[in-house]
Amino acid sequence: MLIGMFHIRKDPNKVSRAYLYSTIARHEGHDFFYFTAKGVDFEKKEILGKHYSNGRWVTKRFPFPDVVINAANQNTPFQEETEDRLKTLLPFTSHPVGTKANVYRKILAGEKYKAHVIPYKVLTAGEEIFAFLDEQGKTVLKPVRGHHGEDVIGVEKKGKYLVHIGRKKLHFRKQKLLKFVENLMKKRPMLVQKFIECRLKTGEPYDFRLHLQKNREGKWTATAIFPRIGSKERLITNLSQGSQMVELASFLRREFGDEGPKIGKQLEEFALGFVEHFESLYPHRFDELAIDVGLDKDRHIWIYEVNWRPGHVFIEVQTAKNAIDYALYLAENKEKHEKTEIEGN
Repeated sequence: MLIGMFHIRKDPNKVSRAYLYSTIARHEGHDFFYFTAKGVDFEKKEILGKHYSNGRWVTKRFPFPDVVINAANQNTPFQEETEDRLKTLLPFTSHPVGTKANVYRKILAGEKYKAHVIPYKVLTAGEEIFAFLDEQGKTVLKPVRGHHGEDVIGVEKKGKYLVHIGRKKLHFRKQKLLKFVENLMKKRPMLVQKFIECRLKTGEPYDFRLHLQKNREGKWTATAIFPRIGSKERLITNLSQGSQMVELASFLRREFGDEGPKIGKQLEEFALGFVEHFESLYPHRFDELAIDVGLDKDRHIWIYEVNWRPGHVFIEVQTAKNAIDYALYLAENKEKHEKTEIEGN
């Protein structure tokens, strides 16, 4: 089997997963190469790519692969056109879920997990935040399309308006808050969402990352479930903003005592049940998804986000093995996969 990894960086040495994928594929008896859009020749059905040999990446021509691991968003019109053409010819492992608002709408329409969607509103005018604050109390303002916790801001009404930006807490009057929100909306679409209080006994905010992947049989498995703990001064718990990832069992034991194992089981059952349902809402299949969730005081699970290309910090070897396994499953079941995609559309 020939596996291709489609990326935007010229040098695979700068993409840590490329080496892992290559090593695992070779260990399982399969060929692997790395390529970018510039290397694709549609007329000859060949790709100028790189494979790992004797400690270095060597350039070589390959036939079109049996499956493509599309590990990065293509940025330029040429890259996107190349990707679109390849998708009509070859199975790709990854597919997007859409914006946060699109994800929430799909879950609500799917009914089964709508009780886990945090109340939200996509803002069409800055002043809409005031009615939402009156209704929901403490809120979170964030981009409809964003990542790594960028521009995630807490807002609550305490006489004036208390605005949480990173570690800062600022007091705004109504007009200043309105102007602030309108300036954010000029940069990109924003939504406002009810704030879910999810904090440790010691006061730090935390959430859970539920990381799921397909295995060699094309079935969903829970690759990892881990808590992420932020600092007391911060509103969010994204690892890129200084939060720490901790081991699940010890965390649950420390925070919930004898109830810990029960909550761990609740999280895993929710993750596997939700991801099966969520995938059914789309016309294509996913290879991996990460669900960020919080627990309120009643132990109810709330969905913060669903990520289709999640970060692999600290679990790269495990996720790489699953990525190769699912790519092989997809290649071996190409005809079945194509039939499913056509029927879904």
